[in-house]
Amino acid sequence: MERLDAGARVAVIGAGPGGLVAAKEAIEAGFEVTVFEASDDLGGQWNTAAAHSGIWPGMRTNTSRAMTAFSDFPPPPTHELHPFAEQVHDYLRSYADAFGVAERIRFHTRVDDVRPAWLVDGEPFNAVIVATGRFRRPVLPAGLSGFTGEVLHAFDYPGADHFRGRRVLVYGNGVSGHEIASDLATVTDVVSAYRKPRYILQKNVDGVSSDWQWYTHVGALRRAAMPPADYGELLRERVLRVAGNPADFGALEPGRDFLTAGHSLCQDYLEQVRAGAIVCRPVIVEARGDQVTFADGSHERIDAIVCTTGYRLDIPFLSPDLWSVLGPDLRLHLRTMHPDLPFFGVVGEFNLQGPYFPLLELQARWIVNTWTGVGPGLDDVAARAGIASPPPVVDSHNVLAVALAEAAGVAPDVRSRVDLAEPLLLGPMLPPRYRLDGPGARADAATTFRHQLAASPRAPVEPDDVAALVELGYGDLLPAVDPADAPGS
Repeated sequence: MERLDAGARVAVIGAGPGGLVAAKEAIEAGFEVTVFEASDDLGGQWNTAAAHSGIWPGMRTNTSRAMTAFSDFPPPPTHELHPFAEQVHDYLRSYADAFGVAERIRFHTRVDDVRPAWLVDGEPFNAVIVATGRFRRPVLPAGLSGFTGEVLHAFDYPGADHFRGRRVLVYGNGVSGHEIASDLATVTDVVSAYRKPRYILQKNVDGVSSDWQWYTHVGALRRAAMPPADYGELLRERVLRVAGNPADFGALEPGRDFLTAGHSLCQDYLEQVRAGAIVCRPVIVEARGDQVTFADGSHERIDAIVCTTGYRLDIPFLSPDLWSVLGPDLRLHLRTMHPDLPFFGVVGEFNLQGPYFPLLELQARWIVNTWTGVGPGLDDVAARAGIASPPPVVDSHNVLAVALAEAAGVAPDVRSRVDLAEPLLLGPMLPPRYRLDGPGARADAATTFRHQLAASPRAPVEPDDVAALVELGYGDLLPAVDPADAPGS
């Protein structure tokens, strides 16, 4: 692939987390960067005052403080374990100021047309990075036209006080569905209806954030090595042990196949179901007047419906010739680049289970390193294989993180860091791990990694994860990972 020279003009579209980290990496590479932002402030969804933000007042992240941050800019220790939206916005402002991104942003500038070689609304650039985010175009379900109460999407959820004293149905059971139902249950009666029951994890168990427990390097390797049914059963057993079966709380029981059923996060939802503050129902079959009928034949009188039914892919400014290459489902290798579109990258256009920020940064670093010729770059054979099959509906944080870090050449060299082997393989995938080795490595990364690791408790390591290291090719590290397995012990 050709390289971009220093001083090349790079357009970054969007000033949310993905756009900010992409601009920062491009600036550090010596490119002349312009960031296009339609609103009057940076932050994307975390700019809660903007019309394009679907974050409601007082909302907190479902990812931990350490994982809602970038690798070379640790979050303030004063932030909550799961920060408030306003704290995330403040962090992004500080990040943009620290790395000279803020001064490169053109606010109040909507992009209407991007076409190859490269023009942004007719203005020439050498390269383009699209980072407008995945949560822009809400999807409302069919079948609600006969309902006479208020209907809105989670994107427009104004907070619980708006619904005080009204009976509210929350339709859908992704993370936002559970969080909104839980939020509403503090002020009013709630019905939670959904098509497919999921397993539900608490965000915080005994002080351990879920993203510290469920997304590990060894977990990604085991998922790749095991038959899906076996890996799903492994996860199901662990989730039931830690969080319980939703049916035991009074929620609908998910299917046995964990990977098909899926899982969601909410701290208080299941306990609120147990207490009767939330009533669970299956999919809606009819909504007429103020009466809603469900698939089990039950009925509920409802005043308002909040639909948490997802978002459509929405990048309206890409030209038809770009879509002819990318396809309607945005075929990109590892969600990031296409081998037939040089000097074009995309950051953050995917659905994810787990923290976004570290993956946005890995995408940005891989794109910029490819354009500068630093690191492995974009392998044409791997990229064509990657775009040949449909992308998953939802990516898993650890699986995509391992793949992106290897592609970008920034995966930690575990064998050269035996003292960190245990947390690197079996612990939380803290962002500084991607500054230990490879392009962009920092001398202080190991210290930062240790400090972040010590700042919060960890869940006990699963013994079968340790045992699996042998078949995964890390048997030689067992003495460092588990001293009890050392020869002669």
